[in-house]
Amino acid sequence: LYVSHNPISDDGMALISEALKHNTSLTLLGVEKCGLSVKGAISISEVIMGNSSLEKLWIGWSEIGDDGISAIAGALGNSKISVLVVSECGITLTGARVLAAALSSNHTIRKLVLRGNPITVEGALLIVKAAVHNTVCHEVWIDDIYGNDEVKMMLNILEERKRRDEQKVAIETGKAAKSLSPW
Repeated sequence: LYVSHNPISDDGMALISEALKHNTSLTLLGVEKCGLSVKGAISISEVIMGNSSLEKLWIGWSEIGDDGISAIAGALGNSKISVLVVSECGITLTGARVLAAALSSNHTIRKLVLRGNPITVEGALLIVKAAVHNTVCHEVWIDDIYGNDEVKMMLNILEERKRRDEQKVAIETGKAAKSLSPW
């Protein structure tokens, strides 16, 4: 379900949440630029907890802040979400701490997009360290201003993991690993 760029607001998200809580076929929920706040994020967390098939969640450009990402992070534990986009959501170091803790125990998130959030260098480091220790996460997108040497090193580890896993899949499916070369 992709309803991004529509003024659904928190009340509309509550209605959508009720309809999707026990849905078993929804794989994508795109609600970027929909006027959501913490209340909308709480509704989304209810969808995550009740929906066994949701794989991609795009919430970007919303005012969910730290409390909203805390609600969503709390619901990630048993989810199948592999892509989480929370760009420009007002997430600070506090929210980065909660998200890093969730990422440490979640084994499905492969890609996390956090651009445009004032998470600080400390928050960026917490997130990328959690991603490196999480064996399935391949990509974390953060703002370059948070890229100190340690953060860059951790992001390079993730990039190498992604490349290795792509080569492994190519070999297992009979495709030449050579075709995955960036050259």
